[in-house]
Amino acid sequence: MDSRNGEKKKDKAAVAGSVTVSSLFELAIKGEQAAEGFYDGLAEKFAHEAAVSDFWKTMAADEREHRKILENIHNTLTHAQLASRADPDFVQTAMENSRVRITDVLGMVRNLNDAYILAHLWENSEVSRVFEFLVMKFIVFADDGRLIRLQVINHRNRLTMFSQAFGEAEARKNIAAI
Repeated sequence: MDSRNGEKKKDKAAVAGSVTVSSLFELAIKGEQAAEGFYDGLAEKFAHEAAVSDFWKTMAADEREHRKILENIHNTLTHAQLASRADPDFVQTAMENSRVRITDVLGMVRNLNDAYILAHLWENSEVSRVFEFLVMKFIVFADDGRLIRLQVINHRNRLTMFSQAFGEAEARKNIAAI
């Protein structure tokens, strides 16, 4: 391994180890905003297919709700909690997530199957992992945690049911993005 690559990794780890919980929330909120932008972009790409566009708009609304959840939790934390050091692994993950350019991802979508695959990858990505970590670590009331978990399950189930609503891969390939 090149010694410069090793130094870069150490630098990233050092930065990640010095980030506060407040900053991690900010990164996670940006991740949810990016997810919302991704789904809004898919809604635009499939505006000519009303049901498909509406599906992506619903996914975007879920991401907006995830952002609000993170903002609400952030606002309930004490100054000491917000100023404490965040888990470096999650910080590094959130920092890497923040480098994803939505326009680049949307540029890869040629048809509905491409959109489905990318959405599936997004929902199983590290963005979701950071969101779930923060929610479970800092949620105050157990009932709130259960409601949020249910909302996340419903969000993922929408994507699971996608094929029933919009057909299998071969059929989805015939619905072009605009």
